[in-house]
Amino acid sequence: MSKRKYKRGRVIRGIEDFEYCPSEFYIVKFGKTDKTLHYSFLISWQYRTLRSFIELRRVFVAERIGETT
Repeated sequence: MSKRKYKRGRVIRGIEDFEYCPSEFYIVKFGKTDKTLHYSFLISWQYRTLRSFIELRRVFVAERIGETT
């Protein structure tokens, strides 16, 4: 199994927050599993699905491990 390249950053709190966030990758919590997903994958979801995940606080900005910001 490969080593993770990203860790959870701040939580996305709304659609507007997601829309204006410059991050290319996000971590989405599916039950107990975290998955790193690209921005284009998330915008291909149905609006109601993305809104639901954001309202449930399951979408986080992905921060590259080892980078300091």
